[in-house]
Amino acid sequence: MAYKTWVQLIKEVGKEQGFEVEGGDRVFTVSIDRWHGVTYQLKVNTSGYVQVHQWEAGEDNEDIWGRAVHSIRDFSGAVMFCQILINSVNTQARVPQA
Repeated sequence: MAYKTWVQLIKEVGKEQGFEVEGGDRVFTVSIDRWHGVTYQLKVNTSGYVQVHQWEAGEDNEDIWGRAVHSIRDFSGAVMFCQILINSVNTQARVPQA
């Protein structure tokens, strides 16, 4: 049941960074649409680790999630994913100036 601590950490860091966090303790989404859209779906699988899927497309409330791009299996993995969330907020799309 260590995943509960990982999930709580990810949710708290996501909220702190301005992400919308929706869902329960086993399946939830973390998304932000400030300068660019970033949305992840996190699922606790039956083996007790957390799979992270990135949003790819969707219409009419039907989201299409890609294959798992991260697999969180320990506390360090949760911390590394939190760093991805922080970096997502701090990395803006930049337009070159002429």
